[in-house]
Amino acid sequence: MDKSLYLLEIEIEQLKQRLEISPEDVLCDAEQLLTRSKQIHYPEGAIQCLLIMSRSSLQVTRHDRSLHYANEALEIQNSLDNDRYLPEILHLHAMNYWEDGKYYTAQQHWINALEQSTLEEQIEILIASLLGLGNIWRSTNEHHLACDTHQLAVKVANSTRIAWLEGRARILWAWDLYLLENYAEMLTVLDVAMELLENHHNQQWLAEAWDFQALALLGLERLEEAENAIMKAIHLAQKHHLIWIQSHAYISRSRLEFMRKNIDKATTLLLQAEQLVEKQDDNHELLSPIYYQQSIIAEQKKEFKHALTAFKKYRDCSVNQLKSQITRESKDKVQSQKKLLDQRAKKLINRIRSQYEYDPEKHLSNVVSETHWWEQLILYKTALTYSNHSVIIIYHEVPEYIDICTELAHSLCSKQDLVARLSSERLGLLLSDKDEIAQNIFNVLQKMIEIYPWERKGLQDFPPQATLHDILSFPFTLDQLIQLPSEEQHAGLTE
Repeated sequence: MDKSLYLLEIEIEQLKQRLEISPEDVLCDAEQLLTRSKQIHYPEGAIQCLLIMSRSSLQVTRHDRSLHYANEALEIQNSLDNDRYLPEILHLHAMNYWEDGKYYTAQQHWINALEQSTLEEQIEILIASLLGLGNIWRSTNEHHLACDTHQLAVKVANSTRIAWLEGRARILWAWDLYLLENYAEMLTVLDVAMELLENHHNQQWLAEAWDFQALALLGLERLEEAENAIMKAIHLAQKHHLIWIQSHAYISRSRLEFMRKNIDKATTLLLQAEQLVEKQDDNHELLSPIYYQQSIIAEQKKEFKHALTAFKKYRDCSVNQLKSQITRESKDKVQSQKKLLDQRAKKLINRIRSQYEYDPEKHLSNVVSETHWWEQLILYKTALTYSNHSVIIIYHEVPEYIDICTELAHSLCSKQDLVARLSSERLGLLLSDKDEIAQNIFNVLQKMIEIYPWERKGLQDFPPQATLHDILSFPFTLDQLIQLPSEEQHAGLTE
């Protein structure tokens, strides 16, 4: 590589490192590097500079300039004989349309970005596109689709060891779970997210995680823990000037005080939230819950005129928000293609899911159906004292642990052994050995479970528990197995 190109590439990489910290300065420096790239006829350098300029403009909410730079980058990309930068260009187009409320045009570009990132093996853009599509579905009230898509993004990020993107994906997944009122799973998802983002330079994400954790804890009525989460969210929001999160945390704290019957304190917190929100543009999304909560509190205090006034404000805010969304959607030319876009997106997502989600039938030859496993168990039981089999059961309440244990157990199987998923929480290994040999295999499996690096898979809970059973005393059905005393199921019964 020519020395001037080499130095230019180094400077471009340095700009990428500074992008999120000082976007205004990076924008000015990128313009200079763009001029140099064009002067030496280096189109790849010009595209990278334009992408940096587009991202910088997006961060400082200059969407028209951001889209202009992305379009210019696309023109240069189309003149090349490869599609190296196409996924990122499409993603930036989608981001701009998303910010403008043109959800279906954004969806179209994220679908294209997803397709191209798969072809170009650009995992970060692939994950970002999944996050974008999930956000589209959440905004159009298709919460189950959003939840599934963000969960897949978490799996891809975890498999490829991109910790910061996994953390971001988990926060969005938690948002979906909140809308689906699945508060318990929210906490599990957010615990890992906070660990992944603890030392990340973008502390806004960590503040969001604490804010969502507070919502989950409020939903579960765990008030003291919720208060702790709210205060941490407020601290981070004040420290990093995150007005939106600070306002939302005040709303959550008001709900908390209302649940404690501290009506006056709840009212004061809502007023503080309202004062913060009024300083922001396009604030209907936050004002709506403030006015709604004010109406509930006023009604509780039997101040019915105030309750009615607050409810009217809530209704006006909600109507204006809905009108604004309808207006934006009416200007979105791609709206009529919604069904086709959804279908195409689902096909792509299912293809990616088949690559990253666990499917034992693809490569584990000893894995059989649950029905076949029980049939063989009963058949071997009929041999009575002549039976030469044992059973190992692995239990964990989190299904992801059982996915991994399936592979661990399979690695110890001989040709005659059978492995089956008996439920989301239990794995059964039907061994064609008993007594000392079975005990040795059981000991090895236990040790494998003990030393497995679960945290690398984003699993922070206690390890799964394995138990060894004599086949003659083992239950005939899953229901009977579940009904066994807990010490027999999970404490390592060995016979």
